Amino acid sequence: ARAGKGLAEALLKPLQRIAFQPQAQLEGLAAAGRSVFIVGKREALCKAAEEVSAALGLPHLKKQAEGLSAGYAGATAETPWVDKEDKLRKVTLVSLPDAAGRCVAKSRPDVIAKQLHGKIAGHEVLLAVGEQDALSAGLAVARCISPYTAKTEKERQASVCNVSFLGCSPPAEVMRRLAGAADALRAAQGLVDLPPNVVNPSSFRDFALEAIRDVPEVTHELIEGEELRDKGYGLLWAVGKSSSATPPCLLVLTHPGAKGSSPAKKARVGENGEKGVAIVGKGITFDTGGAALKPREGMCGMKRDMGGAAGMFGAFLALARGGGLPCGRPLHCVLCLAENGIGPEMFLQDDILTAYSGLTVEINNTDAEGRLVLSDGVAHVAKHLNCDLVAEMATLTGAQGISTGTHHGLILASDETLERSVIDAGLRSGDMVHPGIFAPELLMHEFDSDFADLKN
Repeated sequence: ARAGKGLAEALLKPLQRIAFQPQAQLEGLAAAGRSVFIVGKREALCKAAEEVSAALGLPHLKKQAEGLSAGYAGATAETPWVDKEDKLRKVTLVSLPDAAGRCVAKSRPDVIAKQLHGKIAGHEVLLAVGEQDALSAGLAVARCISPYTAKTEKERQASVCNVSFLGCSPPAEVMRRLAGAADALRAAQGLVDLPPNVVNPSSFRDFALEAIRDVPEVTHELIEGEELRDKGYGLLWAVGKSSSATPPCLLVLTHPGAKGSSPAKKARVGENGEKGVAIVGKGITFDTGGAALKPREGMCGMKRDMGGAAGMFGAFLALARGGGLPCGRPLHCVLCLAENGIGPEMFLQDDILTAYSGLTVEINNTDAEGRLVLSDGVAHVAKHLNCDLVAEMATLTGAQGISTGTHHGLILASDETLERSVIDAGLRSGDMVHPGIFAPELLMHEFDSDFADLKN
């Protein structure tokens, strides 16, 4: 519990904070005495540079913006200036590419993150974007200050990066969503960045419980250790049972939606409520490959194998803090937490296990463990949570990196309308996704087993 509280303090109240404001206060820039980053596409950047040049007394700033050629990767230019305390500061212009293909967010959050990462703590960021791009551009900036580092050469100081908008003034609801999503995104980012000697199934569990402790109406259910085995969660238990000090667990967080809310909201959803939505995350806090041991090169970075659980928990936290799903339906977050370790208790190739669904699974690869833990998580949803929409997130296969690259996640959906909705949401938020081929009937033969219902 102490570890969870420490993680919550570090990730939910980071030393280097980000504050969003709907409109830039140019008259205060000179008095603030901070370096300034101006971000936008050519026309908007030039206009913003003209406004900032008047505020800071930098007559050549607009000409500098006009001379930038963004190309396909963006471009930057710096101009020094001296603040009122006679300290040297700088203005950095970040020119974004004007073009964006149909599968790319128009604000080019990939370029924003690349150009600003690690540079903006304690400074001013002015986003010269339209209202429709405020969310994706703002979240791209939020990614640029990681909550975690173990570097010691320069001690981190408490600071606030002010992010504001030039050329538009996003409404209060957009700003509320942006701030909530940015805080949750940074918490998920910190979880993925932290090392496995800090984040394990037990400390992740404690962090999640501490993070939701003061969120109204959220409840939780925890099934952990040998209780998983005894209750039939044979796959999640098998994957994590080698790590006795930090046993596997299934953590279910629930926000009740309209049934616990106002009468007006209840009326909108209906007298008897609606079925819920479940988001399920793969939480392998470190993946050695188990008995199918990874080589050294393949094992480095496997602390990130809990990225699905981190992302889903971040989404749940943002929604729960905001009062739940906008539609008022119940929301469940199911975290499948385990360490795929090596040791006397590890599961083996040729083992036959019984899943929570009741199906038997022959193990032919202990390094294909993600689908195993997710199977028990999804089966829990099907048996207990009364949902008609289940979304799961996982760092599941290297084939994704080949098929959709490093900027797009891959979505597999049984419903075309849902697939399109998720793609559109990715373009609006900057978390871009692209569809893979959903054709299970063509692929199921790969899971045929001579001795069990399935092999993994």
